[in-house]
This record gives sequence, structure tokens and C-alpha cells, in this order.
Amino acid sequence: MPRAPAKKFPNPTAAEEKFWRGKFSGRKTPPRARKRQIAGRAPEHLRRSPRRNFIDAAARKKYWKFMKKLICPLAILFFASAAFCGGVSEIVGDVSMPPPDDISQKFPYGITAKTPPYLQKIINKKGRAPYRMNLRIFQGCPTIEVSDGGRLWAAYFGSNEQIEGGERFSPKDKIFAHQPNETIHAAQFAVVSTSSDGGKSWKEVFVFDPSKVLNGSSSDPLLWKDADGKIRFTVVRNMDVGDRQIGPTATWEFVMLDPESESTGWSAPRLVCKNNASVMKPAVFPDGSILRAGDTFSMGGNPQRAFFIKESRGGKIEFASRLIDSKRSDPKTTFAEQSVILRKDGSLFSTLRRKWGDPVTGFESRDGGKTWREVGFPLKVSIDTKAVLFRAKSGNLILVANDVPIAEMKDGKPVFGEVRGPDGKTFRPGGARYCMTAFISYDDGKTFPKKILLDERQTSYPSVCEHNGRFYIAYDHARGGYKKQEILMAKITEADIEAGKLVSPGSALKMEISSPSKHGGGRRADDNLL
Repeated sequence: MPRAPAKKFPNPTAAEEKFWRGKFSGRKTPPRARKRQIAGRAPEHLRRSPRRNFIDAAARKKYWKFMKKLICPLAILFFASAAFCGGVSEIVGDVSMPPPDDISQKFPYGITAKTPPYLQKIINKKGRAPYRMNLRIFQGCPTIEVSDGGRLWAAYFGSNEQIEGGERFSPKDKIFAHQPNETIHAAQFAVVSTSSDGGKSWKEVFVFDPSKVLNGSSSDPLLWKDADGKIRFTVVRNMDVGDRQIGPTATWEFVMLDPESESTGWSAPRLVCKNNASVMKPAVFPDGSILRAGDTFSMGGNPQRAFFIKESRGGKIEFASRLIDSKRSDPKTTFAEQSVILRKDGSLFSTLRRKWGDPVTGFESRDGGKTWREVGFPLKVSIDTKAVLFRAKSGNLILVANDVPIAEMKDGKPVFGEVRGPDGKTFRPGGARYCMTAFISYDDGKTFPKKILLDERQTSYPSVCEHNGRFYIAYDHARGGYKKQEILMAKITEADIEAGKLVSPGSALKMEISSPSKHGGGRRADDNLL
């Protein structure tokens, strides 16, 4: 159908043109004006083109002038308010408080004894001292383990605030002595160190430092290897948050994921038990189950403080037992530190630390650790200090202990006899914690006929591991002395013990693992810190 010709209009007058420009000056044509366009009432040259939003240049200019006056201030206000709201949210965050009964609003504000601890990587930068090394006034109680590939791992705890046991310098007595009501283990942290060259050089790579959470502390780190060859790091966290189920002391455990790398990852921590179960390495049974030795640290001569926990290979607790069932007070009871080994006949044997001049004693169990009876110990070693039994891969037993003889008891205190040093000269030790010595037994612990003196100086708290027929023995040296607090290591073989001196290539004594005094640390004579 042919389109009807457009209706022609005469040229508009000036008044008509002004009128129609006012009608179509906006971006959209008003409804009524649009109807007029359709009806053909508007002049043809003013009608809106379907391909253009504006009538002509003059109308476009008028439109943008109007938009700037109206829209721009609104846009600025909108974006400014949005930016203000976003900035407050990012900087301040949601500061509204939860209900008063929320765990975060009750002291200790959401942190409990079951709040997991963590290990922190130590950043070893050039020219930067290891973790608080220049501030350490105390460190000791080392533990040592070795990977299947031969990488050595050691751990020990230290503090830059407190000398061992809450001691303070007494100007009157000119000695360091424990002060009443002082916090024990203040600000202590545990350091994990490693060596890839057989102990010639060491690097501190991880730290366990609970002091960053509610003034917690660490004590008694332990490295040991399970039946699957995995190295585990067991450690105590002391953090008193009023927890009635766990209490202020709990033992946690991490599993090393790549023991051949100094930057190994770690498993999530596992809560082992309340109390302390990280002083001595567990006994590992052929089926992969273990027997952990622990201490409740209850003072006052409580003989029941020494306990054991039997766990399956998967970590399920099978039973818990006490070394001594008697509730009768025993003045010779001190830190338990049971070193447990599995005998060749299937029975268990454990040492027990004693005090008041008595050396370690021994207990045996014929039912897998459920019940124990005292049977004594063949040697008089480690008077009121830690001794370690270790089953070598050869089947022989290795004992590492302080070998200081008691000449006599005077006024209830031991008088120590003379010993022969490595130079052949005799001397009288100044206390029970001297003469770190390694012994060997060929008859499952009945006798220890051979020995080698590892360090004649003030030493304590040994730990042992073995790799390729070589024993690595870590211990602390003069942890209460001035400018010492060293962690040292001996590297020996069974042949060295049998000969009483170093005869094996590569064997060495007094190898350094850590020495704070070489980095500006260590206890000084004028220190009066806790």
C-alpha cells in the first residue's frame, strides 16, 4: 500500500519555533509533545529524528547545561557517600559487640586450655641473630632426633626473662636462688634447630613460643621417632586460663611432615594430655603402639606423680597407669623422668629419678605397663638428675647419665669422690651434675661394664638417638652458670664406649649446638632478672 505523502506546513513564525524548541529540548520527548509530533502538529524541521537524541546543536547545548547543574552534584554526593561508608568498614570493621554470654566476652575471652598452639618459622637473615639469642639468660633440657636421611634435629627451651626455677640474684648471699612466689617458666620458649652436616653446624629454624598468648610459656620439648619413622615434636604449654578440665599445663604434639628439609611443614597440633608427658621418649612396641612417660608435677613427696599412657599406633588411648600406687608420702620423690625400654623377654623396665643423695632406681612391669614393682638399678649414677636408657639397633643397651660417685654422706648431704678427667688428672666434682658419661650393657641392663666420659664439666639432661651405628647425645652445659647455657653434643659409637675413648673416625665430643654467649646472650654476674 503506497505511503501517504507527508503533510506540508508553512514556515513557522519565530514564536512557534520558540514554543516547539521548549517542548523538545529534553533527552526524551514528553508524551503530549510526542503525540503532537505524531499528529504532525509540529513543524517538519523541528520534528525529532529517530536516529538522533537531540533536535539540533542549540538544544543539545541547553540539555547538557541543565544536566551539569542537576545530575553532577547528585553523582558526586552518591560516590562520596559510598567511599565514606566503604572506608569506615575497611578501617573500623564491625565493632558491634556480641551478647554478654558469648565465650568471647568471658575471661579469658575465648581462649581455653584447648585452644591449639602453633610453631613459628624463624627467619634467618644475614646479620640477624637467632631467635632472642642475644637476650637469652637461660636455656637447657635439650632433646635430639635424626631423620632416616641423616638430618639431625634438636630442641631445647630458653628464656630471656627468667633464670631457671624463678631464681633471682641475692646480693647478700651473692648467689642465684629461688625466690618464694616467683612464677616458674616465665616467658619460656622452645627452639627447634637442625643440622645437615652431622652436627658440625646448626640453624634454629622453628620456635614454640606460647608467651605471646596470655603470658603462656613452654617447657620440656621432646623429639622422638614413631614406628613409621615419623619425627614427632611433643611439648608442654603452660597457660593458666582457669580451665577446670585441662588445667594450667598440657602436652601437645606436632608431626614433622618433611624431616629431610629445614623448612618442613608440620601437622596440626594434637592435645595429648593434661600434665607433662614430654620429658622422656616413649617406648615403641613392635606393633607400633607406644608407652608415654609423664609427671603430674605435684610436689610434697607425692609418689603417684609418675604415670604412663599406653596409646595404639593410631593414637587411641588404651590405658593409663601409675609407676607407684602408694599414696604414702615419700621424701625422696622428685621429678619423675622415667626412661622406659622394652626388654628382650617382653617385659618393661623404667628408671626413676630420686633425690636426697640417692641415685636413680629401677622398676619393671610384666603386664605391658599396667602395674610396676621396684627392682633397683645396678649402677649408682645420676643423683637427683636425669638418666636415659636407649636400645641400640645392635640390641645392646646404652645408658647416658651423670657418673659422680658419693664418697660419704655428711649432715644428710652427699660428699662426692674424685673422678679422673679426659686428661688423666683426678678432680673432685662440685656437684652431682658433672661427668656426663655413656655406658653400654650387653645383658639387657643387668650390668654396664664399659663406659666413656663425654664431658667432665657441669652437665645435665641427656638425650640420645642413633643413625648408621653412630650415637648422637645432646645435653646442656652450665645452664645455671655465667656466660654459658650451652647446648652440646657428643658423636660416638659402641667401639668408642668399649675403648673408653674416641677410636672411631668421625667421632667427636663437646660439639656445639647452641651458645648464647657468642651472640651477646648468656647470664651475666650482674643480672638481677627473675
